[in-house]
Amino acid sequence: MTLEKNLICDRVTIRNYRTEDKDFCTNMWFDLENGKYLSDPTRDYVDEVYQSAIDTMEDSEDGYYLVIDDNEDGKSIGNCCAFPNEDRNNIDIGYCINKKYWRKGYASEAVKKLIEWAREHDIKTVTAEVAKENEASCGLLIKLGFKVKEETKYRKYHMDIEYDSYIFELAV
Repeated sequence: MTLEKNLICDRVTIRNYRTEDKDFCTNMWFDLENGKYLSDPTRDYVDEVYQSAIDTMEDSEDGYYLVIDDNEDGKSIGNCCAFPNEDRNNIDIGYCINKKYWRKGYASEAVKKLIEWAREHDIKTVTAEVAKENEASCGLLIKLGFKVKEETKYRKYHMDIEYDSYIFELAV
């Protein structure tokens, strides 16, 4: 799935993922600190199935894979995604900002824009799963009005790392 047009914010632009973004994204996801709370594995646990999913993200029909670029210099600073449910009344989002840009409000700006985009497309709710111990992400979603819908767990792909998590939800 692809956006019809870029989502432009004050400081960042959210655009469709392109194959040439693969190295930027995977370097961020596989980094032990940057990717700690993602469901993505570290580089050592990437298998053919996972690699195939990465190699075909640009053409995915399952959801929107997006990259966040800095408006000032055009550099990529993070990525996000949105997966609609079957009825298209909910999107489940994820986001990751490169650790060089943490604590500067970029994730807040990007998530706000995804919420705005959801409203414009008559989506009723936005959800996001976050590890309970990921205080920064939990705090961001609470600040934006999300409420805990349920508690669950998730594992990093093919790894023995499991996180207790919250499913946050926001009515839009």
